[in-house]
Amino acid sequence: MTNPDDKSGARLTKSKTCQERSIKVNQIHYMHKIKDDLCGAGRPVPWIQLKGYWLQQAGFEINTPVKVRVMDGCLVLTTE
Repeated sequence: MTNPDDKSGARLTKSKTCQERSIKVNQIHYMHKIKDDLCGAGRPVPWIQLKGYWLQQAGFEINTPVKVRVMDGCLVLTTE
């Protein structure tokens, strides 16, 4: 039987704090073309804007490529 307090076989990881931020999904309208005419304001498309110095502190420097993993109800952003 193993001792649950024994950490000798456990993988060591650095402890990092996780901070939550609240944002809202907004909408933006894409212009679309029917034949040669632009139509109205277009249809609404979901839009999320992220900005702030906290991105840099999290390792997202300016011009850094970002990978977006998409799951049902979840987006995961990682630097490449």
